[in-house]
Amino acid sequence: MKRKRQLSILIVQQEEYERDRMISLLEKANIDIWSACDGHEALEMIQDHEPNILITDITLPKIDGLELIKQGREYCPNMKVIIAFGPYNPKALVQAVELSVDAFIKLPVDGSRLRNSVMQCARDLALARRMAEADYSLKQLLDFFPSPALLVDGMNVTYHNRPLANFLGHANHEGMGKVDVGLEDFIIKVGEEAYSGHPSAWIKTIVTDQLDRDHVVQIENPRHPDSRPNTFNVTFNQFPGSDLRLFSFQDISGLEDERAHLEDEASTDPLTKALNRRSFMRQLSQVTLAGGTFSLIMFDIDHFKSVNDTYGHDVGDAVLREISALVRDNIRENDTFARWGGEEFMVLSAKSTMKRTKRVAERLRTAIAEFSFTGVPRQITSSFGVAIHVEGETSEEMVKRVDEGLYEAKDTGRNKVVIR
Repeated sequence: MKRKRQLSILIVQQEEYERDRMISLLEKANIDIWSACDGHEALEMIQDHEPNILITDITLPKIDGLELIKQGREYCPNMKVIIAFGPYNPKALVQAVELSVDAFIKLPVDGSRLRNSVMQCARDLALARRMAEADYSLKQLLDFFPSPALLVDGMNVTYHNRPLANFLGHANHEGMGKVDVGLEDFIIKVGEEAYSGHPSAWIKTIVTDQLDRDHVVQIENPRHPDSRPNTFNVTFNQFPGSDLRLFSFQDISGLEDERAHLEDEASTDPLTKALNRRSFMRQLSQVTLAGGTFSLIMFDIDHFKSVNDTYGHDVGDAVLREISALVRDNIRENDTFARWGGEEFMVLSAKSTMKRTKRVAERLRTAIAEFSFTGVPRQITSSFGVAIHVEGETSEEMVKRVDEGLYEAKDTGRNKVVIR
């Protein structure tokens, strides 16, 4: 069987003389050459032979040259096109330029110009073929990567490797393309910021970072939609001399869970699991700077020392834990509860009026007074100070004010709420 040569050309000219002359100028090269005299015949040859290069006149019977180029590229998208034109027709030539024709030659053809145009098309085809082979090899290599990775050209994702596609619930990049989804559809947060959803926003955030930091991205796991998002450390490398970048993703979900656990331990009181004093003051300062209406409730367990002295520190610890549980059951989910120190506690209530804050404090006072604490046969009560933030007041000034209310409650009989 005759082996197909590396380069193939279809010559389409209405005049037999021009067709034969072009063939004679090119046939000595290692090229497969076909010819046609009209657009309809040429289109059938394009479908049958898929030539690398089309040399055609604009004026043809049945199907003109411009339409032939359009329809022919539906079968051979990468086909190079050389226009060999006769009478000067500016409008037709402009339309040909709009079709991204590769070269123009005036009839009758000059042999040197024809061969040079064909050789330039051949070089472009060879370069495109090598680039396609390199691109294929790169994607094959990325699919063997154990970690999720993707290719980005400029600001556009061009390839998700197989591990990343699998994580996102698809067999491969092609499978994602069929349902028109990409990584951006699953990103929850970039750093600490909620993701906007724009396809290239996450890429821009990472690429344009002047500090050249590693970035943390939270990505939903569509195979386990009810689980927590996975956290990835994202880095990238740019290919020299191009806008192509390779992004790699390292799953650090376990490390992030451990970090969150350590942060939680560092910010909470180990006995009551309430926020500790340092973390509470940091949060109070943030709320104060943000402005708006908020209030503080500070309370102290009456005669708590006698509980420890009479029933032991284990019982005292149990009382602290049970009071903490009582408080959580009687405040809003978005209220902040903290152990201020010893037997003193704080409640920070955002967007709360004085009327509501006093009502909450009274509810807490009653709940504690009516509760039967483990190991303590007598009643336990608490004293409360309440304050609502005044514009311009610092967090330290507000704490001092609510503390004064607490001590007034203790000095005037205990088991009461005092507003400051």
